[in-house]
Amino acid sequence: MANCDEIMEKVKETWEIVAEGAKELAVKTAEKAKTTARIAKLALEINGEKDTIKKAYLEIGKLYYQMHRDDPDGFFAQLCDEITVVSASISAKEEEIAELRRNGEKDDIEIELYDCDDAPYCFETVGCDCDGEEETFEAEETVVRAFKEIPPVVAEEDDSCACDE
Repeated sequence: MANCDEIMEKVKETWEIVAEGAKELAVKTAEKAKTTARIAKLALEINGEKDTIKKAYLEIGKLYYQMHRDDPDGFFAQLCDEITVVSASISAKEEEIAELRRNGEKDDIEIELYDCDDAPYCFETVGCDCDGEEETFEAEETVVRAFKEIPPVVAEEDDSCACDE
């Protein structure tokens, strides 16, 4: 039985060693996690502070430009000229957008329809050789006419225009 007691003692010692190792591993892992979390927090704080500096630099540059755009010194002259040119370009493009929007509100869209013998209306497409009479309608009138007057068409395997025949 002494042999059995010796084995049990060895097992207990082994378990104590394993438990101690697991405990040390847990402590080291917790310390590493705390360190990693602190590093991440500091990195975020640094990035926030760098953003604050960038905003301050931008504000300084903006104020300098506003105060000295007509008489910049040395290296600043080139940068101020660049800002002036780009600002003018932006203004011109914004005005063009506004003009296009104003003109777009005035334009009426017209669609040309052809009254064919084989189809009630054929929207003229490239390659369509319709011999029908051309009619021009305002867009709204065209849509209303299309829904009221065009009979339902059964889809065929051939998707070509009925006027092409």
